[in-house]
Amino acid sequence: MLASWDQVNVYFLVVKERKESFVAVAWGTLERDSEKPALSVLSQFLTENKITASRLLLLLPRTDLEMTTVEIPPAEEEEVAALVRAEVEQLIGDGEHELVVDYRLLDGATPPVVSGAPAVPQDATDGVDVEMELRRSQTAAAFSLEQSDLDAWVDAVSGTGLQLAAFTSRQTAPLYRLRQQRAFRASLSVLIIVYEGEVELSFFRGNRLASLRTFRAGSHEVGTLTDQIQMEVQRSVSLMDFVSPGEMPELLVLVRSKLDGPTEGDAIDEDSLNELPTLCESLSARPVYVTIPIEDSAFENGMDEQDESDSGSPDPVLVAAASVFQEHHMAVDLIHPKLPPVLPNPVRRWAAIAALALGCFGIGSYTLMADVNDLKSQVSERKQELVETERVAAKIQEKADETRYVQQWLSDQVDWLSQLQRLSSQFPEGQLANVRRLSANVDGSTGVIDISVQVNDPDRVAELENALRDANFSITSKRISEQANNEEYPWQFEARIAFSIPPLDERDEEIFTMPGSTSPTEALDANEPPAVEEVI
Repeated sequence: MLASWDQVNVYFLVVKERKESFVAVAWGTLERDSEKPALSVLSQFLTENKITASRLLLLLPRTDLEMTTVEIPPAEEEEVAALVRAEVEQLIGDGEHELVVDYRLLDGATPPVVSGAPAVPQDATDGVDVEMELRRSQTAAAFSLEQSDLDAWVDAVSGTGLQLAAFTSRQTAPLYRLRQQRAFRASLSVLIIVYEGEVELSFFRGNRLASLRTFRAGSHEVGTLTDQIQMEVQRSVSLMDFVSPGEMPELLVLVRSKLDGPTEGDAIDEDSLNELPTLCESLSARPVYVTIPIEDSAFENGMDEQDESDSGSPDPVLVAAASVFQEHHMAVDLIHPKLPPVLPNPVRRWAAIAALALGCFGIGSYTLMADVNDLKSQVSERKQELVETERVAAKIQEKADETRYVQQWLSDQVDWLSQLQRLSSQFPEGQLANVRRLSANVDGSTGVIDISVQVNDPDRVAELENALRDANFSITSKRISEQANNEEYPWQFEARIAFSIPPLDERDEEIFTMPGSTSPTEALDANEPPAVEEVI
């Protein structure tokens, strides 16, 4: 959840993180109570509307968070944090209370270049480390508060049941998102954000932050507010040494309400044309929008119980800050401030050098001794390898002979069970045929089965022959005769069935099933096999 406030209202936004984005779950604008802290008002509303969250990103205005603009001398990047802290402590520190300091470089304000140092290209961005840029003096906006005050904020947030995830400046939090949207297109731009009772101005040289300014708004009437903003912009620009004479900035207004400008997607009709001009129209400024996807169930979390004027759309400042936090580009965070690197202990340094030297000496000695031992052991290893190789060769030859005998024996074998299973699967049901005699033998590469079968109908003979031929058997009927003394099976015939025996390397394990069955067991259970009177 993200929260911020001004002199009149408290703004909050609850988001749910997705894999690569986030959606708004609940949001709102609450009226502040002069007798209650803003966090208490927010906590009470969340409890009453059963809105839950785990972490809180707190965006504080200038009235609650001290900001100081400091000049720091040329320094390496890792030294900047210490220099900024030293400047802040010199300007506002009293020496008795510990300060928590974080900062954002104002790299759009071109400072005096150190003699002999090359200039930095203007199209360089915040996240790019440019070695030339570190060789000149820099300007930074430093944000600070006492450690005891920060602890009090952490305790206050914990009292609401939330964990304070970030503690940042309201004015700087959304700027990275706006740069991603390429909102700053002119060589000199001013971003205007209007709150109840105050206005924030952010000056940009190209897309690089140059200055931050906040002033109190005397009135929220568009004409009066326009005059005050224009006067403050002109006054600030006149004090900036990086602005050319006569250069006019492009004005941008972050649209937070209908007073600022038309809401994104609003249609222009005759009624809207007759309304009073918005701040964008009065200032001839370009509107800037920041939107967020809304979860389908968002208005089930108590949002539908608020008036439309209270809920509206999520505060774009909070939306932009949520995006910046998710992408880990929060420029200022007093919970995790930028800290100077810890200086190495000289005692530990020399101890590490000594330990490294001793380690190298020991490793060298051990390596030499290991090489000697290796050379001594190589001869014995080679002899052992020779003996082992001869033993393995003899074993392999023995196994090869055994394998040859086994293969020769297997090649002479016939899988009679599989062939009989194939044969029985083609026979009719037991009440239709009776096998009286069956004999099998091998003739070279061909298996031969002689059978004598009794059937109840002479048509069964032709059916059986066709079925066996379809199963790749070769069948030759020798004799068909009628038995007058056998009423159940009056017809008898004898046949020779032949099949080719595949070579050993082409044999595969085969499972034959009756048509319509799913397993050999089901095939045998499905039809009763013909009775066999004699097997030879």
